[in-house]
Amino acid sequence: MRTARRSDRNAQLDRAVDAGILFLTPTYVRRMYPGGGRLGVRQRRPERWIASTTQALNPFSRPDEGQSRLAFSGRTGLSLREALERRGEQILGAEYIAAYGATLPVLVKILDPAEPITFHFHAADADVQRHPNRFPGQRWGKDEAYYFLPGPPGPVPYTHVGLHPRVTRRDLAAAIARGTALELSPALYQRAGQGFSVPAGIPHRPGTALTLEVQQPSDVYTMLEHPRGRPPLDPEALHPGFASVAGALGLIDYGVSCDPRLLERHRLIPEPVAETRGRSGEEMWIFPPRLRKFSGKRMIVRTRFESVERGPYVLLVWEGRGHVMGRRLGPGDEALVTAGAARRPHLFVADAAPLEVFKLFPPSPAAMR
Repeated sequence: MRTARRSDRNAQLDRAVDAGILFLTPTYVRRMYPGGGRLGVRQRRPERWIASTTQALNPFSRPDEGQSRLAFSGRTGLSLREALERRGEQILGAEYIAAYGATLPVLVKILDPAEPITFHFHAADADVQRHPNRFPGQRWGKDEAYYFLPGPPGPVPYTHVGLHPRVTRRDLAAAIARGTALELSPALYQRAGQGFSVPAGIPHRPGTALTLEVQQPSDVYTMLEHPRGRPPLDPEALHPGFASVAGALGLIDYGVSCDPRLLERHRLIPEPVAETRGRSGEEMWIFPPRLRKFSGKRMIVRTRFESVERGPYVLLVWEGRGHVMGRRLGPGDEALVTAGAARRPHLFVADAAPLEVFKLFPPSPAAMR
C-alpha cells in the first residue's frame, strides 16, 4: 500500500511539474501573538506561510510546522521540500538546486496580528554563520520586507523600526531592564498599498495591519520585551541561543538602526514596470530587485496579460478569478511556478472582474554571490 501511494504521489508530482505550476494548500502557523481573525482561522494561528520549506520555531515545536504541502488528491500531498528533493532541478532549475539544495530560498507570509508583535530583531547571515551553536539548524539570517494589504488595519497600525539617533547599546540594555525599550524606537504608519524593508539587525515591532511579508527562509529572532498579556517567557524562548538578552545586543546594527533617515530610506512605494503597462493589465514592483535577497510584484489583469519572468516564482491570488496554464485561479490560491514555465510566455486571463496577483521571487544564485 505504501509503495502504491508513493508511486501515485510521484505521478501527480510529475503531472504538476509538466504543467509548470504546483498548487499548494494553505499553511497556518502558531505564534506568540493572537490573530485578528482576518485569515479565517483560529486566533493562535495568525500567520499564513506560503510556498514554505522553512521549519517554524515555536516553544513546543511540532514536526514540519510551517512546511507547505502540494495540493494533491488523497489524504495528504507531498511537502514542498519533498517535491524539491525528488524533482528539484525540474522545478527550480539546476543552478538553484546546486546553490540552495532542496530549499526554496524565500519565505512568503501573510501576518494577521490582533495586537502589535513583540519588539524584536533578527540576526544577519554573518551572525548565523559565525555562531552555528547559537542558531542550530539555520542557514540564513532574516532580512524581511512588508506590503500593507487593504482591509481593516487593526487597533495599532504603526510599525516601530530602528532606534532614535545616538541610542547606544548601553542605553538599550538599560531600557530593556526597565521595560521601556519601545520608547527608543520611532514609528511609521502602515499605509495600505505601501511597504517597508527591514534588514537584519534592526529592532522593530510590527503593527496590526494585515501584511504581506517576504523574507529570507529562516525563523531566527531575539525578543527585546516579553509578549503582552502572557506569563513571562523563559530565556530560551525569549532570546534563543543567548543566556541573557544583553549578550545578544551586539548583533544589532546601531549605525543603520540610529540613522535619522531610516524611515524614509526603507519605505517602499510601488514602482510601475513600464514595459508591462497596458490597458489589459499592469505590474508594479512592491519589493524591488535592489533588495537582493528577494523581490516581488503586484500584477493586475483586466482581461488577458502575458507574463514572462527570469526564474521560478511564488504565485498568490489576492482578488478576482481567472486562469493560467489551463488551471483555474481564485482568491487565496497559492502556487509555485517552475523555472521553465516562468521563462516561457504564459497568459493570465481574468474573468469578469480584474484579477489581482502577487508574484514573489527568490534571489538568483548569481545575485547572492
